[in-house]
Amino acid sequence: MTDLWPRLPIGQAFALFAEEETPAPLLSHPAQTFAPTGGTRIAEDRVNALVDELVVAAQRAGFPGTSTAAQRVAFDREAAFVLTRHMKIPWAEASAREVWHFLALVALPHVTQWRFGRGNRERWIASDLTRHTWARLWWHGTVFESAPDVLRSLSESDLNQLLERRAIGGDARLTVHLSRAVISATGDGEHRRAVIRDSTARFRRRLAFTDPFAMTDDELASLCATLVSESSGAVGT
Repeated sequence: MTDLWPRLPIGQAFALFAEEETPAPLLSHPAQTFAPTGGTRIAEDRVNALVDELVVAAQRAGFPGTSTAAQRVAFDREAAFVLTRHMKIPWAEASAREVWHFLALVALPHVTQWRFGRGNRERWIASDLTRHTWARLWWHGTVFESAPDVLRSLSESDLNQLLERRAIGGDARLTVHLSRAVISATGDGEHRRAVIRDSTARFRRRLAFTDPFAMTDDELASLCATLVSESSGAVGT
């Protein structure tokens, strides 16, 4: 049975975000709701287990004090898989913005504040799931569940370019194979942005007459390697 996580309605989310002080972390909220069907409501101890593990990961990265950019990236990579281990939810549940409002503003406001501050509302209010503190990390962990080493080798800029293109980012297997090819072709990351931009454009054109779902892993890996090699030559790497 699917887990159903608490949801914080948008009006209450805006009210909490508007408060002068960052809300204290809680395991539940009086205004929370759940999806009416489709799974089993999780108990507070499940929320607590997720919070505890994320706080420990954040502490390794400097929480609650200051942290370096490298520490914050390391936290994001670890937190992505913490989220997917604890939140066994289908994509339909993950698309519910209220789930992420609950995490950012009720369960994890202290860690959300440490990671991004209050300057960008989208990190708290899930108006754009690709920019929300916790929704984006759950998505990273889901896409790269079979290849954590690949996720750890990608920068935030790399991930943005790969995942914002839904024809590619919506297919976990394709994203992993394309990422592996890019990492192999660009080594320490020099010119990687240009290679990703060019290779994803080539792949989108190829998708007009190629179905990745009909390809084996070896066929897809070979196609990705070929397109990335062409892109590397085109951008002069």
